[in-house]
Amino acid sequence: MVDRTTRKRSFGVSMRRSSVGWLAAVGALACVMTLPAIPAQAYEAKEVQPFVICSAEIRSNELLAQDVSLPGPANGATVPAGTPVTFSGESSRRALTFSVASSPALLSSPDIDSGLGSLQPGTSLYTFTSTKATATPRTVYWAASFTLTPKDCEGPSTFTTPVCTLMVLPSPTEEVATKKKPAATGSVSLDGSTLPVQSNGEAQARLACTGTGTCTGKLLLTVKGRGQKGKKSRTHTIATGSFSVPAGKAATIELKPSAAGRALLRATHGRLIARLTVLKSSPVPSQTHTESVRLVQQMAVSR
Repeated sequence: MVDRTTRKRSFGVSMRRSSVGWLAAVGALACVMTLPAIPAQAYEAKEVQPFVICSAEIRSNELLAQDVSLPGPANGATVPAGTPVTFSGESSRRALTFSVASSPALLSSPDIDSGLGSLQPGTSLYTFTSTKATATPRTVYWAASFTLTPKDCEGPSTFTTPVCTLMVLPSPTEEVATKKKPAATGSVSLDGSTLPVQSNGEAQARLACTGTGTCTGKLLLTVKGRGQKGKKSRTHTIATGSFSVPAGKAATIELKPSAAGRALLRATHGRLIARLTVLKSSPVPSQTHTESVRLVQQMAVSR
């Protein structure tokens, strides 16, 4: 049987342990109650800046401009010069303006033609007809554009489609006119072997030109002189002249004598055998030929 002293000691120990546990619990609760309050984190939605919306709208409209269809004329198409050409584009949102220029860089300020397209009834098709675009043969550049003010933007912006080309070719009549003409032809011949000599010493040669071009060139009248003993004879030019005879015509050409030629004619009493060289320079090719002629002094007509 356990004595009373032992039971009292055990009870005292148990009470002390219980007191310690209770005091620890109370102390912990006190610590919790004395901690500072920490505010809860809340998400605040920030306002989207206007320039962000403006930039997004501009990008979307640029994509819209690229998606605007251009039915005609097809990129790289050809059209005869002088023929009116109709440019067309489909747009379901905005009216299209067409620009035609001589280079892509000039489309913003067209140097050929520009104008607002006309909406075809019951469709989303805009058309613009131009005669200036095909005024002369060349390569022209064209595009369609629309202007609007995107949301939250300060001012309007212009959005342009990709650039197309159009080849303007010479018209059939121009092609015929610009075709290389056949080269002119022509040959000259001496009409008669007797050259009359006038009182002033000028000899006259009649030339005929055949072909499609005017015959032009020079004439040389020469004689061979006697050489000194042991030397070859020399050729002396006694008269010269130039000619221009239309195709299919004949003309009398005067040859002006030199001083030696006048003296020789006087010495031979106006009768002389000579050689006439015809040097034709045009039409090409050039032509040279020499013929034997007889000079005859004409009698003065008495009054």
